[in-house]
Amino acid sequence: MKGKADTREEKIAWKLTQIAILALTIFLLFSILNSWSDSNKNNVQVTESIKPNDSTALPESTTPSSKNPESVSSDSLNTEIISPKPPRTFTLIASGELLIHEFVAEKAADYAETGFNFSPMFQRVKPILAGADLALCHLETPLSSDNSELSYYPKFQVPFELAAAIAEAGYDGCSVASNHLLDNGLNGVTATLSHLKKSGVSVSGSALNADREAPALFAPSGVQVAHLSYTDTMNGHTMPINPPWLVGNLETEKVITDATNAISKGAEFVVVSLHFGEPAYQTELSTNQKAIADELLQSQVVDLVIGHGAHVIQTVSHQNEKFAILGLGNFLSNQPGDNRRRCNECPPSTQDGIMVWFEVAERPDGSFTVIDSGYVPTWVDRNTYEIIPLGINEPESVDPLVLLKSADRTKTVVEPTLRRITFNNQ
Repeated sequence: MKGKADTREEKIAWKLTQIAILALTIFLLFSILNSWSDSNKNNVQVTESIKPNDSTALPESTTPSSKNPESVSSDSLNTEIISPKPPRTFTLIASGELLIHEFVAEKAADYAETGFNFSPMFQRVKPILAGADLALCHLETPLSSDNSELSYYPKFQVPFELAAAIAEAGYDGCSVASNHLLDNGLNGVTATLSHLKKSGVSVSGSALNADREAPALFAPSGVQVAHLSYTDTMNGHTMPINPPWLVGNLETEKVITDATNAISKGAEFVVVSLHFGEPAYQTELSTNQKAIADELLQSQVVDLVIGHGAHVIQTVSHQNEKFAILGLGNFLSNQPGDNRRRCNECPPSTQDGIMVWFEVAERPDGSFTVIDSGYVPTWVDRNTYEIIPLGINEPESVDPLVLLKSADRTKTVVEPTLRRITFNNQ
């Protein structure tokens, strides 16, 4: 039988055991808490070291651990902030008719040691053409293959050196669909296309076979531009011409179809050149011209319309943020004629022309629109056959009053729809 002393000793031993167990439990608990805290600290450090635009971001070969998915979030990956690209823009300039009468060619022969040299006639407008990203002309008279046969009004076959002058002046392309294109038959078409191509000038409005029936394509400032060309009249022939690719036939449904096809092949801006047979020498648009302009400008595929054939400057149409300038006048010709060959029906305004200028810019949706427009009036000095941009380094040999009257005639027709472009030296 145990005594009281033994019982007391047992109780003390049991209490000491309980204290030891409690101390061990507390120690283990603190150890676990410390371990968990250290783990969380490590996770926080990883998260903070990977953040946008941080040079210490993980290399491309490193992937976050699947054991701690919350340690690296999508927001924490290194990303590059990409600024939106500025809208693309380009400038385009187009001019009136190149109508080479015999006296124009005679002067070109005077400028040349041999053959014909038309380049001096473009010297005053050359700097203006050089200022545009894309320059387009309208060649109304077909070229001769070798100048062995030359002819002028009413059927034209003009010196082939004109092609080199067009290129030297700064033109990128020319529309050739006109009432005179077939004046020398297939030979004239072949010679015209060949000499322009050889000079580096693109052609729209005619092709020698179906495979080549396509718009002229340009890429000013990286923008894909298509240029189409059509006529509604042909001397001695009924439209449409067979085969159809030989001359572009002016029929609005065909124009819209061709423009749609050009867009499907990558064109971002479509320019259409139109040559009208009527009305000649009238500044006001005919009912037919208005109807065609309205239909094309209201379409979703034609962006700009420029026109020729009237031999005078005509009223400008502007709608749906688009322009139709259907009469740019004569750029180089012998009209209204003189005592050598008089054009009795030609008014003084047949000596006038314009260079129309457009700035085209990209919209947020990727389409393009004209954001600025203007014109430079021109006049042909029929002593030298220089094309004179009015108000810009005008020759002293010409009566200033004559030039002022020309500028006023043009202003009356195109302003205020188009504004006159001025230069620093004006």
